[in-house]
Amino acid sequence: MKISKILAFTAAAALLLPTVGCGADNQAQNDAAPAGNTAADSEYVLKVGEAQGALCHAPLQIAMENGYLDAEGIKWERVDFGKADIQAALGAGTIDCGFGLVGKFVQPIENGLNMVMTAGMHTGCTKLLVKKDSGISKLEDLRGRKLAVSSLAGSETVTAKRALHSAGVDISTASSEVEFLVYSMTDMPVALQNGAVDAIILNDPIATTAEKEYDLSVLLDTASTEPYGSEYCCVTFVSQELAEKHPDIAAKFTNACLKASAWVAAHPDEAAKIQVEKEWVSGNAEDNAAILKTYEFKPSVQGGYDALVNVVNDLKTIGLLKDTTDTDALIERSFKFFDGVPDTYTVDGDNFTPVQKN
Repeated sequence: MKISKILAFTAAAALLLPTVGCGADNQAQNDAAPAGNTAADSEYVLKVGEAQGALCHAPLQIAMENGYLDAEGIKWERVDFGKADIQAALGAGTIDCGFGLVGKFVQPIENGLNMVMTAGMHTGCTKLLVKKDSGISKLEDLRGRKLAVSSLAGSETVTAKRALHSAGVDISTASSEVEFLVYSMTDMPVALQNGAVDAIILNDPIATTAEKEYDLSVLLDTASTEPYGSEYCCVTFVSQELAEKHPDIAAKFTNACLKASAWVAAHPDEAAKIQVEKEWVSGNAEDNAAILKTYEFKPSVQGGYDALVNVVNDLKTIGLLKDTTDTDALIERSFKFFDGVPDTYTVDGDNFTPVQKN
C-alpha cells in the first residue's frame, strides 16, 4: 500500500471513529482498582483523547477496546480531537488524558502546559531513513545534509537532534550542521527519492512502510539503536487538574494502560487485528503485528520517569531548554507517581499480576 493511501485512510479512520463510552461488556480483571474513590469521582466522566491513529498507541486503544478502563470502575468517553494538536487539546481542557512521545512534551511543559506523565508504555516507533546509495552510513555523515521532519517541534525532530548531538554533530540554532526541513509525511519518501532531502525521520507504521516500499536503509531505529532501544519513547499522561482534583481517576487510567500494554506484549497479533478491525490504524494486521513485535511492551512507571530524566537532561545539554530552567524542578513537575499503582503488570491470559519496583 502506498504511503499516501495509508495516511489518507488513517486520517479518515480517526475522523470517522465514533466516540466510545463506558460500560463495555468485558470480564473484570482479578486485581483491585486503586482505592479512594470519592463521590465527585463517581460522577466524573474522564475525557480520553485519541485521534492520531498511531500504531504505537496500542496500549491506550486496547485499554478502551478490552474494557480495562471499565474494569477500573471509572466513567469515560473517547474524545476525538481531530486534527488539533494533542497539547492544544489538553491545554484547552478538551481532553483529560492520553498517550504520546516523551520528546514532544518536555518543551511545552517547560512553557506551562498543564500536563504530567504517569508511566512508560513501550520503546521504539521512530526511524531515520536514507537511500541505500546515498553514501550515508552513520549519523555523522549527515553533516551538511538536509533532513525532512514533519514538524520542527515534533517528537521525531527531538529524537534526531538528541542522536545527532550525541554523535558530535552541531545542531544548534545558530550554526547547525544539519538543515531541518518540514515536509508532510506523505511527501517525505518522494522528497528523499528525488534528492530534495538526504534523510527522513518518521514514526510507525509509516516509517516501516516507507522503508520496505522504497528499499531504504535505517540509520536510526529507536526500537533497537542504543541507548534509545532501552528507553521508553511513549508514555501516558494526564492533566495537572485531573492529577490534583481527581488523583484516584488519574491513577486508575494509568493502571488500565499498564495492563493494556502488558496485554499487547503477550498478544501482539491479536492487538494488531483489533487495531485494524476497529479502524484505529490502517494497513495490514499481519504487517502491523510484525512492527509491534519490534517494540518492547514492558510497561513501567519508573521506566517512564527514567526516560523523562534522560530527555530533559539531553535537551538542556543541547540547548533546547531555557538557560534559566531548573532541570530537577522541570522533571518533578512533569511526572506524577500515584499511590496504589504498581510499577508494572505481568499477564497470564486475562489475569494480571501487579509487580512493584525492585
